[in-house]
Amino acid sequence: MASFKLQGELVERLYWLIRLRWIAVIGVFFTVLFTRQGLAIVLPNFALYTITAAVFAYNIVFFILLIRFKEKSPVLINRIANAQISLDLLSLAALIHFSGGIENPFIFYFIFHMIIASILLSRRASYLQATSAVSLFAIMVIMEYLGALPHYCLKEFIINCHYRHPIYLGGVSVVFVSTLYIAVYMATSISGRLKQREKILKYTNKQLKEKDRIKSEYVLRVSHDIKEHLSAIQGCLEPVARGITGELNPKQFDLV
Repeated sequence: MASFKLQGELVERLYWLIRLRWIAVIGVFFTVLFTRQGLAIVLPNFALYTITAAVFAYNIVFFILLIRFKEKSPVLINRIANAQISLDLLSLAALIHFSGGIENPFIFYFIFHMIIASILLSRRASYLQATSAVSLFAIMVIMEYLGALPHYCLKEFIINCHYRHPIYLGGVSVVFVSTLYIAVYMATSISGRLKQREKILKYTNKQLKEKDRIKSEYVLRVSHDIKEHLSAIQGCLEPVARGITGELNPKQFDLV
């Protein structure tokens, strides 16, 4: 029963994640539009809109899968949760690459996914997702540095491109990686404590219900025993009251 309840909570959180993704899709669309029209920053808009459309598409797929398999085993639900976060990290890495790479301040949006992973997944899975995010970030930074991937500099946002500046790359990378793991550590610690308190509260509530049940049974049993004794006494007094046992004197009426 408890496992089904936990599975239900996970499904509700996955629906919440899907709703957040709709908001993210709209946010990315208008951000790209504003960057081009309002800030006059030239970016590969086609690539950015394509990634946004892909996020929109797989969000629909996950929504359908969740409706279809929400009553299935918890293992399958956990796989769907891991797949969602993994695709989100990949999509975010792609968006960051086409919009400035390591120079894009939105790289720290990976933190939000680490917090979400810590809420939805186990501690081990959360750290694995953090490692996946760090790996995607490192691949993007190294390949842009080596020229294997083109770098899209935010020329209207920064004065000089820093994607080949070793000190800048090292500093941002250290801060980025440490922030992700610290975020996972803090989020999983808080989430673990909250879950532990929830278990204690559930156990305490169960104990109180059990004690209340025992009390109710005891009251019913005592009431039943009292009624039986009163019925027996009444059965003994009734012949006396009717005079079946003989003539009563006035003092005997006090017993009746």
